[in-house]
Amino acid sequence: MAFATNNDLYRYTPDIFEHGVEDWAAELSTAEADVADYVRVKYYQQHHSSNNWNVANLTETQWTKATVYRALSTYILPKLATFRLDDVFVEQIKFYKERYAEEMDLQFAIGIQYDANEDGTITEAETIQYTQDRLYR
Repeated sequence: MAFATNNDLYRYTPDIFEHGVEDWAAELSTAEADVADYVRVKYYQQHHSSNNWNVANLTETQWTKATVYRALSTYILPKLATFRLDDVFVEQIKFYKERYAEEMDLQFAIGIQYDANEDGTITEAETIQYTQDRLYR
């Protein structure tokens, strides 16, 4: 299971592989865990028994963008940044952090797709919309 791969990362930021790193799989995996934890805490524990959480029951493609944005803002770009004045990577970190927050809000508003009965099909009853009252600055 993978919410996002190097190919997805390339689709959103093709130049990210021009900095001497050919594989960002570890960073994407860590970002995926962050996204899954966020969904578990903000959605799953409020609507289901927290003992039965299974990240594999989420629809992977629903979280691709969020995972890419999280990986870029939190794990990839900070490794490339010098954090000096006029560092382009610092600006990109801010940009992708905002995109991540927007994407998470959007997916929660659209509805979390979670195959609670593990039958391989997401029904309308298994898609729960969740509005977040969160202000990002």
